[in-house]
Amino acid sequence: MMDTATLFSILRERDVKLWVEEDRLKCSAPVGALDAELRTTLASQKEDILAFLKRAEGKNGPAAIVPIKPGGRRRPIFAVSGHGGDVFYLLGLARHLDAEQPMLGVQPPGLDGSEPLKTVEALARYEIEQIRRYQARGPYLIAGHCAGGTIAFEVAQQLTAAGQQVALLALIGSAFPTMFRHRTFAWLRLRRYARALTSVSGFMSKLQRRLQTPDALAGVNPAVLAARRRVESATVAAVRSYKPRPYPGHIDLFITSDKWHQAHLWRAFGGAVREHRVGDFEIDDLLLGPDVTVLAASLQDALRIPSIANLAQ
Repeated sequence: MMDTATLFSILRERDVKLWVEEDRLKCSAPVGALDAELRTTLASQKEDILAFLKRAEGKNGPAAIVPIKPGGRRRPIFAVSGHGGDVFYLLGLARHLDAEQPMLGVQPPGLDGSEPLKTVEALARYEIEQIRRYQARGPYLIAGHCAGGTIAFEVAQQLTAAGQQVALLALIGSAFPTMFRHRTFAWLRLRRYARALTSVSGFMSKLQRRLQTPDALAGVNPAVLAARRRVESATVAAVRSYKPRPYPGHIDLFITSDKWHQAHLWRAFGGAVREHRVGDFEIDDLLLGPDVTVLAASLQDALRIPSIANLAQ
């Protein structure tokens, strides 16, 4: 069975829209977007998709706010997307949090084909506007992954400067901004390729993905893909040129085995830093694999810290 996070990402890329009408799942898709495999997947996971969409129906907010896990009585975690702009990869993490803990994704502009923003400061201002339209006042729970960690950091900076309280700033597998420089990215691609070649299974998996790429992209709306790439390029460039300033509050730093992240460099920029080590896992494996429960447990433990829990009710 395809992971729901992967399914929603594929549907989004192919400009496929799902909604609930009279308790029935409805679908609108461009010609050719739904191949036989996707149709079978939608049919087999229909009940899960219906349940998710019904939960989301009751939360009407700004278009940039995506109800990843809208149910629950506690203050929501606002999860800033990574450089690709998609937040559905956080579904697995959200599902394994406490039943009363909502998680809402915050997406950047540009995914609809409009012009993406070019600086981290501008991205943070935009996302704060969306967050405050949903929740007017703090305390706020803010989280970010990968490049989204840098944006979440600036969101917390601007909220604090505006007199709002940030109860949680969680940087989850978030590389320090200098790690997004061109040479570092080139080294990372070479390292991942070399690691894949060290095992037959890794090599075959890579080969299989490459062979499947033409079919996988056959039904994707080219305009949607182009918009996603523009957002990714603009966000990476923005993070690359961002210079962090000292943040007066706490940073909860979730450290993975991705050594290239140089996550320890964030320590110099927080009023206080709590480090949460999530074992010998890379962040992609934690978010999209069966070990997502490890990350969810670590985040849930952080939410139980009295200084956070007392403000997050």
